[in-house]
Amino acid sequence: MSNKSIVIFHKGSQDYFIDCVNVNSKFNFVYVIGDEFNKNLFLSNSNVKHIIMDEFTSPNIIRFIKCFINYSTNLHNYELFCFLRIFYIYELLIRENIKDIFHLDSDCVLYEKLENITFNKNICYSIQKHAQKNNEYNMVGCVHNALLNKEFCEKFIQLCFDIYENKTKFYLIKPKIDWHKKNNISGGICDMTLYYLLYSENIIDVEDLNDIIIINGEKCTFDHNLSNSYGFNGDDTYIMKNGIKSLTKEKNKNNNEKKIYATTNDGILIRLLTIHFQDNKKKFISLM
Repeated sequence: MSNKSIVIFHKGSQDYFIDCVNVNSKFNFVYVIGDEFNKNLFLSNSNVKHIIMDEFTSPNIIRFIKCFINYSTNLHNYELFCFLRIFYIYELLIRENIKDIFHLDSDCVLYEKLENITFNKNICYSIQKHAQKNNEYNMVGCVHNALLNKEFCEKFIQLCFDIYENKTKFYLIKPKIDWHKKNNISGGICDMTLYYLLYSENIIDVEDLNDIIIINGEKCTFDHNLSNSYGFNGDDTYIMKNGIKSLTKEKNKNNNEKKIYATTNDGILIRLLTIHFQDNKKKFISLM
């Protein structure tokens, strides 16, 4: 059995975010690290605990805000916000005395009780290791669904300071910065770059959540992106239909359990424990 909970980090009160929290709280307890705009949205939901992120401001957060430099074509505040969520999650783990927690983006839903999932490692998230083989500068790790603990947060925070403040590990991102500039390619350095570096530099031991795990004899995985065919076999793992993975839904009439499956290009059904409704697919959260 497990006492693991979910954490969702979000500013604002968008409909998709409300749907996301409400659906996730059907299966697991949810911490929301939020703001004044969403603090009263879940007062009647006993399976949700809301915390104002400003209450978790720490010296490390203030320190990183001062030293952060945006090496991306995306907006400065957007990129900074993505980095800071790990700082805030670390404060949550300390102040709530939590060993580890399952982080979900505010457009990602977990359709299983965490107590039913056996993870092989203590830190788990999505690594696009197959895509990186085709382009050494495609350095992508994602925590849109991720099992995180204090060790992960500490190593991430230290890497942030080693790159942005004291520059001792700036060499890890400089070739990618130069490649984007030389080839006039959008994107650049973001939090996902550092998640990948934590893995590739063997700073932490990570389980790739794109890989297959077995639950009650079923092949299962965690969805990287509903609109992307990437998976455990690389870029073309799953069959796509109308711009999303081809899905099959199954509902158990006895216990009202819902299971959702994606079909691989080999014709194999893989149960999706999560679905990441990124970009314009957020509207489907309440319909799935």
